[in-house]
Amino acid sequence: MSRSLAALFLVPAFLACSGSTPGDTPDAGTPEEDAAIPTADASNPPDGAVVADAGDAAVVAPASTKGSGGISCTSRGSLGGTRTFCNATIGGTDVKLAEPEGGSGPYKIVAYLHGDGAAAHNSGSAMRALLPWADKHHAIVLSVLSPNKCAWWQAPTQTDCSASATPVADTDGLNADSFKGVLDAVRSGYDVTLGNAFYYGSSGGSVFLTVSFFRKFGDTFPGIYALACGGEKPAKPVAWDTADASKRAGTKLFFTYGDQDFLKGDIEIAIPYFSGLGFPTDTKVIPGAGHCEFDGHGRSVEIFEATVGK
Repeated sequence: MSRSLAALFLVPAFLACSGSTPGDTPDAGTPEEDAAIPTADASNPPDGAVVADAGDAAVVAPASTKGSGGISCTSRGSLGGTRTFCNATIGGTDVKLAEPEGGSGPYKIVAYLHGDGAAAHNSGSAMRALLPWADKHHAIVLSVLSPNKCAWWQAPTQTDCSASATPVADTDGLNADSFKGVLDAVRSGYDVTLGNAFYYGSSGGSVFLTVSFFRKFGDTFPGIYALACGGEKPAKPVAWDTADASKRAGTKLFFTYGDQDFLKGDIEIAIPYFSGLGFPTDTKVIPGAGHCEFDGHGRSVEIFEATVGK
């Protein structure tokens, strides 16, 4: 983790993302803000993959997990109107989960990974923004709280995320293991497509997705990455074979940031790195914008709508 993200704690509160409900802004990365199912690997290919069995007869691999039973909720919370979400704890990780209304067939997954402080997770603003898209495309909405309750890029043992604390980066990717456990449980509890998932990261959540989760599990959990105001080149080598085109299939990374963002340098190192590995990348730079000074919720929905089914 670069020192630049640690400086996030010093950014004034007015550098918050716009576009959410009054008094509730997407995470700008400041404290003031707001039984595993087989994954799609060589032995269990993703949606629509055709493989040959021992007799050379072509067979179609399962397109979804066939999970059932749902997730056990500790309580329920309101998303406004009649809509509610399930509070659950999975392997020690706190999760908010909302099922879509209507639709049929295997579920898609859309997951929000918050910025430092977890304001948009705690308030539910990210879930509310994603819910209409999820209803339209039959997707389960997840908002996952980092294991240390405040910062996805920091070690799970660092529970003091205050400005005075010295940040300790999660260099071993332990948080990625926790997020994988959440996805495994959802795949086990619901019939979930083995195709692309949709990941929305904000600030430190975007750093986590690029540095840890993609590095460790990008092959078995392919997806569309909406990376708002964050993203870095991993400090460690990717743990899977990115030269294998079948493992890269479907994954695309979308970087959105302001040209005045103090994380701009890290983001602009990450973009060519991922492109160089063979992954399609898309870049949108917001003129005159500082850190997360744009509607990250709306941008993620825009990206997901443009890529669903493709």
